[in-house]
Amino acid sequence: MAEALESPWLRALSSQQRHQHEEALRPLLQQLREASGKLTLRDLPAASARPLGRAMTAEGGEAQPVPAVADALRTAFSGWRRQRTAEEWCQWLLREIGKRNPDVNAFSHVYADDALQAARQMDVARGSGRPWGALHGVPVAVKDNIAVKGWPLTGSSKVLAQQRADGDATVITRLRHSGAVLLGQTVMHELAFGMTSINPHLGAVRNPWDPTRICGGSSGGSAAAVAAGLAPLALGSDTGGSIRCPAALCGITGFKPSFGAVSRQGVLPLGGSLDTVGPLARSAAECLAAFQALQGEDPEDEATWGATGAARPAPASLAGLRIGLPRPYFDGAMEEGVRQQVNLAVERLQRAGARVENVAFPDLDAINAVASIALLAEAASFFQSHLAQGASIGEDVRGRFEQGLLVPAVDWVNAQRLRARWKREVAAIFQQWDLLLTPASPVVAPRIDDPYTLMGGQRVDARTAISRYLRSFNFLGLPALVLPCGLDAARLPVAVQFVSPGFTDEWLLQVGVLAEAALEFTATPPGVLRMDG
Repeated sequence: MAEALESPWLRALSSQQRHQHEEALRPLLQQLREASGKLTLRDLPAASARPLGRAMTAEGGEAQPVPAVADALRTAFSGWRRQRTAEEWCQWLLREIGKRNPDVNAFSHVYADDALQAARQMDVARGSGRPWGALHGVPVAVKDNIAVKGWPLTGSSKVLAQQRADGDATVITRLRHSGAVLLGQTVMHELAFGMTSINPHLGAVRNPWDPTRICGGSSGGSAAAVAAGLAPLALGSDTGGSIRCPAALCGITGFKPSFGAVSRQGVLPLGGSLDTVGPLARSAAECLAAFQALQGEDPEDEATWGATGAARPAPASLAGLRIGLPRPYFDGAMEEGVRQQVNLAVERLQRAGARVENVAFPDLDAINAVASIALLAEAASFFQSHLAQGASIGEDVRGRFEQGLLVPAVDWVNAQRLRARWKREVAAIFQQWDLLLTPASPVVAPRIDDPYTLMGGQRVDARTAISRYLRSFNFLGLPALVLPCGLDAARLPVAVQFVSPGFTDEWLLQVGVLAEAALEFTATPPGVLRMDG
């Protein structure tokens, strides 16, 4: 009887395969069950994956522009534009893509004719004094899981190889309305379910800082395109760190919005209560310009209904800003070079006038375990019917889907009960602190062929470490911004992550503009030519 109730795709597994999946799940379920054992009958499941926070009520009246932020926003992408037309900009990038993409493997498809036609249209509009928006003429790379009408919509997987988008995702419609020019699609970790962007069908995306190293995932191609100077702006998705991880490893800026701040309509799902869409660029101001174009309610995505941000006054400086350092994010093992650069970043923020202190935080290991269980179950619900297509899905991703089929429903519900409790606890922290700051990754980009590193005197798999500080904020639904802060001894990027209350996305990006000035990171990968350089 029990066997009859199981998913038919589970019954297709050998006893050895099933045992391996059960063993991989065991420690995660043990942590979830230990945490849920402390729940009471009053602990109900989260009614929504949207975050709690100050944004649920407006504060301080209407936000007023701050000169430093306003100037940065006004000049976002202007270094790329200079006196050149959008068509010239596109032509330059297309030449660079032709020369460098074979080495980086950032783009899976480039649509040169369409991009040049759109760029010419933007030039005509600008010449008539009618620019469309803040992204007018800005070329954009698009992750391969976001629908663009007429383009393949494969998630960089053979299992969806025949699928084409019959319409634009909402975020693409909004990019077009803001004047953006779509360059092409970027390679990603298959179906967005991994952190390396080593793709069994399309090959590994290589880090522009060192092509022997991974670029992170799953939005690896998007990050590599920006870091390599092949696109000034890219779209990614973030379910467990998939924008922020490659941004950190590639030395660029990446922003994960609050859950519900940006529409998911037209984006291939992975974790329905975790998925977000956001920008990758070289600066917080560029990410802010993109977010302003992307944000807002969408009648086709109910997560966005009523999810409007509060009017929170932009800070004029970092002076007096209260930044909490959550202890679980600093007490764990880190590569020594990462720890040094993160500590220097904290010192720079303090010199800029920020008040930075340690703060208590819920059990990070438990949050990560529970978030992983939630993702495994949600991902399996979307993709279980595709498991019959065998090798069309890579072994690593297929294995995660199969693990998700083994998650008991009781544990998934308890994950939602724990989500509600932790959301309240973290919202309470934000009553005392404006921001949280964490390392973005405990390691720099690991090698493709030997992804191990020394942390705390132990040799560990860096592929599992790189999402340690990211996944929790997907589960809590909070906005998170990654900024590069330095280079380690091997001249590989190190980054920090800023997190703010729910739906304070614009405010967080405004703080990011000020934080960038304090962090003073200006390095670029070796040999990268930039049109604005």
